[in-house]
Amino acid sequence: MRSVLLTLGSLLLAASGAQAQFGIRAGLNTTTLTTKAVRTGQEGSAKARTGYQVGVFYEQKLSEHLAVVPELQFSRQSTNLDIEDYSVADGGYAAMYKLQTSYLHLPVLMRGHVGRFYAELGPQASLLVAAHEKGTETIGSFSGSYSRAFDRPATDQYRRFDVGVVAGLGVQLPAGLAIGIRASTGLLSLTSAQRSHPGYDGELRSQVLQASVSYQFGSRS
Repeated sequence: MRSVLLTLGSLLLAASGAQAQFGIRAGLNTTTLTTKAVRTGQEGSAKARTGYQVGVFYEQKLSEHLAVVPELQFSRQSTNLDIEDYSVADGGYAAMYKLQTSYLHLPVLMRGHVGRFYAELGPQASLLVAAHEKGTETIGSFSGSYSRAFDRPATDQYRRFDVGVVAGLGVQLPAGLAIGIRASTGLLSLTSAQRSHPGYDGELRSQVLQASVSYQFGSRS
């Protein structure tokens, strides 16, 4: 986390020396996961929780109404997961927990301007830098079942890289400020074949909704 903030900070210092195109962006997000079981007897459901994101971006104008906007963003995302797995004949597994993930996102968006309003669309590459699970689980067998609480790092239990699609709308305000919303969906499942403890191994795809405020250095609008 400290190294991520240092990276963003150094980019921010570089941005402050530029005169028009660099900016910073921060806001809140809600994250949920689409679930698709791959085995009979396995079920999963997810509920969105609130997180946050901070980032730096560069807007390169291609014409009066069109620009390309790459961004480097740190995003803390959180989701509630409920899972059940009774696909094993001699037992079962159930868990209710919060999954918290930290990502570095790199969206590269095409942005179209109409007056002070804009729309943006493009691909996004994502790197998982940390994941954490906290909740309770119940493990069953022929001899009975037992429940336990867990609070564990889980970075190695999920796919480290993801790619997705981002779409957004926004409005530019005076003095270089802007407000916007974005929606993104991951195209790869977060689940990994390398899980070392019981859990959901069906498909989990990330869906994130962000609301943010941004500021562009040197803007005179």
